[in-house]
Amino acid sequence: MRKNPSITTALIALNVAVFAAMLLARISPVAPATAQLVKWGANWGPLSLGPQAWRLLTSNYVHAGILHIGFNMWCLWNLGFLAERVFGPWTFLLIYTACGLAGSLSSLWWHPLTVGVGASGAIFGVAGALIAALHLGNLPIPKEALRGTLKSLLAFAGYNLFFGAVSKRIDNSAHIGGLLCGLALGALLAKHLMAEPEIRNRWRGTALVATGAILFVVFGMVQRVNGYVVPLQQGMESLQKNQFDAAERSLEEAVAKKPDNHDSLFLLATVYYQKQEYAKAEATLQHLLRLDPEDADARMNLGLVQTRLGKYDDAIATLNTALQMNPKDADAQQALGEAYAAKNMVNEARAAFQKASELRGASKP
Repeated sequence: MRKNPSITTALIALNVAVFAAMLLARISPVAPATAQLVKWGANWGPLSLGPQAWRLLTSNYVHAGILHIGFNMWCLWNLGFLAERVFGPWTFLLIYTACGLAGSLSSLWWHPLTVGVGASGAIFGVAGALIAALHLGNLPIPKEALRGTLKSLLAFAGYNLFFGAVSKRIDNSAHIGGLLCGLALGALLAKHLMAEPEIRNRWRGTALVATGAILFVVFGMVQRVNGYVVPLQQGMESLQKNQFDAAERSLEEAVAKKPDNHDSLFLLATVYYQKQEYAKAEATLQHLLRLDPEDADARMNLGLVQTRLGKYDDAIATLNTALQMNPKDADAQQALGEAYAAKNMVNEARAAFQKASELRGASKP
C-alpha cells in the first residue's frame, strides 16, 4: 500500500479542501448559516428529492464548522487506514461512498426538511464494515488484537450513537443508515477477503452492483414517502412572493402526495383564504383539525373563515374553543369580536375587542 496514494489521505484532503473553500468564501468557521450549507451542497429534501439528487453525495464532503470537520476527520484517520488494509483501497472507497449515500437517504427518510451535512454517515459505515469483516472473516490477525480492535469499534459505534440520541444537533439517522449499510457490505465481503485477487474483485463487483441497485430502490421509496416536500417548499416560496395561484398548485400537489401533512394543509388553507376561496379553506382546516384537534392556530383560522362565509354561530363556537386552548391569543379575540359584531351582539363584541386590546398591550415590552 505504501507504493500507492492512500484513499484515506485523499478523502481527508478533499473534505479539508471543501472546508477551506468555504472559509475563503467568508463563511463562518464555527457556525455556518443553514442557507450557506445548502448553497455548498448540503442534503435537503426539497432539493435532494427533486432536481438535485447529487446532494446525497456532496453533503458528505460539507461540514458545519471547524469542530465538526475536525472530529470527523480524526475518526476517518483512525478508521480509514485500517479499512484500507482489511478491504483494499478501492473496496474501501466503495464502502465509504455507499455508506455515505445510505446515511443521506436515511436522513431524508426520517426528517426530509432538515439540512444535513458531514462525513459521519460514511464513517459509521466504515466502522460497521470493519466490525462485520473482523467478526466474520478469517483474517490473519492474532485473537487478542482482533478482540481489542472489535471492542474499540463497538465502543466507538455505541458511544457515538448514544451521544447522537441525546443531542438535538446530531443527525443520528444518518449514523444509523451508514452503519447498517456498512455492516451489510462488511458481511458480504468478509468471507472472501483472503481469497485470490480474481475472486475478491468479482465479489467487489457484485457488491458494487447490488449496493447501487438497493440504494436506487431505496431512493425511489424515500421519494414516494417524502417527495411531498418538493412541492411544499415551492408552495412556501410562492406564498412568500404573494404568487397565490402558483402556491395553490404546488400545495395541492403536496397534499395529494401526503394528505395528512400538517404544514401542507395549513399553508394551503392560508392560500385559499388569501384567494377568498373560503369554502375550500374551511374544508381544508376541518380536515387538519380532524388530524390534530389541539391546533389552536388552525382553529382560530377556521373561525375567521366561517365568519367570512357568514356562519357566525359556528365561528363564535370555533373561536371560543381556540381561546380556551390559548387564552392569550389577541388575534383570536379580535376575530371573535368581529363575529359578535356581525351578529349585532354589541356588548359581547365590545368585550372581545377590549380583551384583544389588553392582550396586545400586555405583549409589548
